[in-house]
Amino acid sequence: MTEKWTEWTGEPRLPEVLWHHYGIRLKDAHPSGGVLRLETDQGVFALKRVQESDALRWHLVKELGDYISETGLIQFPVPVLTERDGIMVSGHQRRYVLLPWIKGKVYDLRTENRWPQVVRTLARFHSASKGFSPSRGMVGRWVHTGKWKNIWENLNRQIQMFKLTADLNHEPEPVDRLWLKQSAFAEGMVETAIQYLEKLGGDQVVLSTRKGGEACHCNLHRRNLVWDETGEVHFIDWNRLVLDVRSRDLARLVLYAYGRTGSLEPVENILKNYRKFAPLEEEEYSLIYAQLLFPHRLLRTLSRIYREQKVPSHLTKNDLSNSLAQEAKKEGLLREYPKLVEREFGVTMNRVDWLS
Repeated sequence: MTEKWTEWTGEPRLPEVLWHHYGIRLKDAHPSGGVLRLETDQGVFALKRVQESDALRWHLVKELGDYISETGLIQFPVPVLTERDGIMVSGHQRRYVLLPWIKGKVYDLRTENRWPQVVRTLARFHSASKGFSPSRGMVGRWVHTGKWKNIWENLNRQIQMFKLTADLNHEPEPVDRLWLKQSAFAEGMVETAIQYLEKLGGDQVVLSTRKGGEACHCNLHRRNLVWDETGEVHFIDWNRLVLDVRSRDLARLVLYAYGRTGSLEPVENILKNYRKFAPLEEEEYSLIYAQLLFPHRLLRTLSRIYREQKVPSHLTKNDLSNSLAQEAKKEGLLREYPKLVEREFGVTMNRVDWLS
């Protein structure tokens, strides 16, 4: 079994690492959904591989998890501290965070109407985060509330750098040629999102909605939704957690639902059910729309290709092509969302002329 642990993690002495840092004895381990499922003498845990640069984010997860756990509104997988109160541990090859294991199943959301349960848990999470204030070291990098315009303008400057990188390549790759051809589209979407936000009243409007909650998961999709035997859904994989208003999470969930189905039905379902548990202010529908306008996924893809260089060179063009296709598919949602909001919720929104 030790050979398998080493193969999966690159850690030849994983049992010793766990005993040294946590005082737990490893009995068995299996890869499961991007983590290592550990059976130990103290129960079942998940061992998640993380980057050293993620340390502050996981401290934020711990602080928020402790805060939310006191409310009893949702089950939050708070990271397990080491015997010296550390968040991360170093193995032979990687760094890790130890998390409680949440027993359950993952479902295909397209085949069953599970959106009401997802939205109920999301509303509970947002409500439980009300009043949360991070420790001093967290203020800044992970606090995005009221900083949308600044963040988006910084990302727009990254677009210019990515263009320059592709343009200066003396032997352009297929991905460079594709990006230079499509860069005007990305610039236009960023500019549209920023202008739309400014017409709403800018970040002051964002700040006015803080009463709805202080934190966002920012990565809700079917593999991060675990259903227990009672039918309750639990959110996992909190490594994109930021402090921001709830309209950001709702926009990501709406976009995911539309992307998976190509239908407005789950979008309507999500908004209607969320309102049952936590009513939305009129301006929040427009903030959701501003988030939908911004090409977040495309920017993440470009960052992986040009800044982080995480995508193998032979896959870069295909990766970028997929992201561009997703952005194109999103236009149907951008055209219909304002109509849906006006028809179902009686809220009139500003429109983007060229999308109409």
